[in-house]
Amino acid sequence: MKKFKIISVLCALALTAGCGTKPAEIQETKEPESTGTAEVSNEPVTEEVKMVKAVYPGAEAEGVSAEAFIMGDSHWDWWQSYRETVDASVQLQQNIDEYYAAIQKELLVTDENRNTVCSPLNIYIALSMLSEVSDGNTRAQIMDVLKASDIDSLRSRASAMWKANYLDTPSVKSILADSMWLRNDITYNEETLQRLADIYYASSFCGEMGSAEFDRQLQEWTDENTGGLLSDYTKDMKLDERTILGLVSTIYFKASWSERFSPERTDTAVFHGADGDTDVQMMHRDLMMSLYQTDHFRAVGLNLTDSGTMYFFLPEEGIDVKDLAADPDALSICRNTWAGDAGFPIVHLSVPKFKVSGKTDLIESLKHLGIIDALDPDAADFTPLTDEAEQIFVNAAEHAAMVEIDEEGVTGAAYTELAMAGAGMPQEETDFVLDRPFFFTVVSPDNSLLFSGIVQTIE
Repeated sequence: MKKFKIISVLCALALTAGCGTKPAEIQETKEPESTGTAEVSNEPVTEEVKMVKAVYPGAEAEGVSAEAFIMGDSHWDWWQSYRETVDASVQLQQNIDEYYAAIQKELLVTDENRNTVCSPLNIYIALSMLSEVSDGNTRAQIMDVLKASDIDSLRSRASAMWKANYLDTPSVKSILADSMWLRNDITYNEETLQRLADIYYASSFCGEMGSAEFDRQLQEWTDENTGGLLSDYTKDMKLDERTILGLVSTIYFKASWSERFSPERTDTAVFHGADGDTDVQMMHRDLMMSLYQTDHFRAVGLNLTDSGTMYFFLPEEGIDVKDLAADPDALSICRNTWAGDAGFPIVHLSVPKFKVSGKTDLIESLKHLGIIDALDPDAADFTPLTDEAEQIFVNAAEHAAMVEIDEEGVTGAAYTELAMAGAGMPQEETDFVLDRPFFFTVVSPDNSLLFSGIVQTIE
């Protein structure tokens, strides 16, 4: 039986008040009671931290093995229902490609010869949540980056994407979780918090900002919802005393290759990296598959069980791998809108086992994307959140991610933290050897980009 692999994603946003914060009497924040898609249940954490926990959709065929599930009738029934969810999400993403191109160019392209990785979907969900607590030009700038014409269409899209990327079956785990971290001396707009609960299944925590206990709960919640894969980063997560609200979004993805690589065929090969040659563990498979080719790259995609595809893009001679991050042809392949021809040869595929990770300060990237007012205490408008604090703004933003692959599948993790403050028999064979810098994506069934990255060196 194939083992499963994990991708987990974390995105955190913290809204900070500037020097003009109005004093507020200490009040107990009312816990939102969901009346929409997200149920909530009260669950005490500590005396210092109060919690309302979202109840997520139930697991499919719980207790059944992956093999039995895939071979049984329940898998077909589930898949038919899930396809309707996927189709609904696809229909609402017609003009989102510009966002994917922009965020990948911003986060993956640097002047250095280093590996880069990000989670475009995770950042999209996080910024969608940020739009819910903003208004005016602040909200308009966020929606422009997200390519949404108005807040209602953004809500419909974000909700559809959330549902299409939430999977809990024996064959795949793609568990999304969101939370709100509330300061206990501020009264919040119930309608805003309720909407975050309904659309994003956001649990809420209320405690003393800047306290060790609140930071500990933040770190523990994040570790729990990312399988502990990001503990090197979460240990530094903090919400200082000026923070008005923290929004945290995670994805935990667990799946295997539809057809795994045989460990017996893995050997040592040379990877010609940007900073020199290194010996790597190279995996090999021979299979009939689609081969995409343009003047800029060649590409193939490997299916993941019930959970999308991982694409590999190898630049042609003379093409900088960094140029592929925003290449429209590469994006069209990922987004299933490719209009060109694709061969279907026997591909002798060689893929190195690799692990890439990175951490990026997002403040400058947000500015480049056009989110300006949210970073300016004099211009930011977060009135939908509360009227008890002035000059609420984003004053820090980070995104970190990790992706690792081996013979059985893909493992990855990422977080963002914002502080505010059909063919016949093949007629040809071809080699596809990833022995030099390449671009990759991990794409879910609704064509959302879970992960993307550039591998320039392998240690």
